[in-house]
Amino acid sequence: MNYNFSKVLGKNHNLNVLVGQEFIKTELGILTNVIHGFPKSFSFQETRVLSTQGKANSIDNNFSPDDKLLSFFGRANYDYQGKYLLSATFRADGSSKFSPENQWGYFPSVSGAWRVSQEDFMKGTKSWLTDLKLRASYGTAGNNNIPPGQMNQTFQNSVTTWVNGFNNYWAASKTMANPDLKWETTVTKNIGLDFSLFNSQVTGTVDAYLNRTKDLLLQFPVAGTGYDFQYRNIGETQNKGLEFSLNWNAIKKTNFDLSFSANINFNRNKVVSLGSIKNINGQSGWASTEIGVDYLVEEGSSVGRIYGYRNAGRYEVSDFSGYNATTGTWTLKPGVVDATSFIGALRPGSMKIEDLSGDGKIDLSDRTVIGNANPLNTGGFSVNSRIYGFDIGAYFNWSYGNDIYNANKIEYTSTSKYSSRNMISTMASGSRWNNLRADGTISNDPAELTAMNANTTLWSPYMKTFVLSDWAVEDGSFLRLSTLTLGYTLPLKISEKLKMKKLRVYASAYNLWLLTNYTGFDPEVSTRRRTNLTPGVDYSAYPKSKSFVFGLNVNF
Repeated sequence: MNYNFSKVLGKNHNLNVLVGQEFIKTELGILTNVIHGFPKSFSFQETRVLSTQGKANSIDNNFSPDDKLLSFFGRANYDYQGKYLLSATFRADGSSKFSPENQWGYFPSVSGAWRVSQEDFMKGTKSWLTDLKLRASYGTAGNNNIPPGQMNQTFQNSVTTWVNGFNNYWAASKTMANPDLKWETTVTKNIGLDFSLFNSQVTGTVDAYLNRTKDLLLQFPVAGTGYDFQYRNIGETQNKGLEFSLNWNAIKKTNFDLSFSANINFNRNKVVSLGSIKNINGQSGWASTEIGVDYLVEEGSSVGRIYGYRNAGRYEVSDFSGYNATTGTWTLKPGVVDATSFIGALRPGSMKIEDLSGDGKIDLSDRTVIGNANPLNTGGFSVNSRIYGFDIGAYFNWSYGNDIYNANKIEYTSTSKYSSRNMISTMASGSRWNNLRADGTISNDPAELTAMNANTTLWSPYMKTFVLSDWAVEDGSFLRLSTLTLGYTLPLKISEKLKMKKLRVYASAYNLWLLTNYTGFDPEVSTRRRTNLTPGVDYSAYPKSKSFVFGLNVNF
């Protein structure tokens, strides 16, 4: 319901009040059947309609508890002569995802603005200052973005052919229940300035904000409990930043327009508190369990810090005291770091990892923060012009200072127990360490190996397992021409003869040009977002493709 009090308050006052209510109910059920043993003559259609002719391997029948959200909200907007503006809102949200004690969350917000340019003391600026508005806001918002049914432990009944003597079994869900969950709350503070100069030829905004989120709803690993994860309210985070935007209508004439727009954003996030937890280990999971923890969250630092080893190049022939032909092994010289636990059997050309703990061997204690997926700034700019009937627009965007976790680079340069992993030019012959003579036999002669690899720079691709080192963490800064559009509008006389009010033909190109030092397919990537703890991973992502669109706009 919406009501305007203008008739009651008079012309200098404006008051508009809105109250409302909404109810959202979401139902979800998933049935998955896996059936083996169909007759070989069956087509796909026959397997769909004659499923009983096969043998059930597994049947997962998951009915998610109903997700219900009941909300009441209200808003009041007031202004006096368009000079002083005030707005207040209030929401009460009740969610079935939480226990009765925590179901309801209450979220007030208030904002105000002062149009300074309309004050009497600003009359002397009217020749150049068209509008100046100062504004501020304070608000709260709730988040219940977790799967329903976390209050009580759920069990799943599954069919199996793998357990002797049984054709089905009951098992607890892999997610541990938590009846103490409650709303996640974000408190936002903002102050801003809007300005317009020279009869609106130049306009812009400046914003500063500070956001704090408490009782974060996170999927927390609970290894050793018999479960994989549990949703918890953990700690508090902070985001603060500055945003600037500027628009300039440089030229505006009958047959020629030219305008520019630009914006830049600076954001810094920080973990204010993790409660009683020392840190949270993030796992992107792109390599299953081979990499393990590859992100680290700690109090006082940002979310998105990449965690791994520092690369120290490769083992040279000079790192070994010699080769034992009887055992087929190379012996490291005393004092040379031993990375056998990760690389496997060491020989000249093997990857070397930096020993940060100083104990002479590589283990989990040698991991450290090796990158940060958060950019120092992001932004964009555009140029638009019209010359007679022709129009052109170019739109650019950028990111600066963020790191990318190039998982493809690791996988495609590590043979280990996998085959065909030597797939990118980084590991091309002549660049990587080579152990093979021209006849295909392996050389174990120190002098010969040294001569064969005098001009190579990279290690041998063979290693026991995937290793995340800072070699695979790259600068993801980029500048992209995201859209370029060229159009032509027919003269009015011609379009009217065609019984049209307006006719415009245009062509647009997307992702036409990219400037970056990133060696992967595309720097604008983040593929492993099962949780918010692992941003900036590039693994098996398709690059943004160039596309071209031709179109026609017609008004009758």
